[in-house]
Amino acid sequence: MPVGYIPIEVSGQVTKHLAAAGSKSERQAIFLETGEGTYLLRRQGGNPFSDPKLEALIGKRINCKGILTEHTLIMSDWNVI
Repeated sequence: MPVGYIPIEVSGQVTKHLAAAGSKSERQAIFLETGEGTYLLRRQGGNPFSDPKLEALIGKRINCKGILTEHTLIMSDWNVI
């Protein structure tokens, strides 16, 4: 695991809203809203800009395991709760 990545297990609501507002990277992105914070959500091995498996989770509460980078949670496993 690269230095600075933190293994994490967390639960929260999957949402979709604007990311990087006002920058060249501005886009609609998928997030996990938790009691600890809001994380940009990606799936390990998934496309960071368009992932149908993540799209299917929008509006659901999940519990997931993964690694946390500076602002992105890269999920390796999850279940809907």
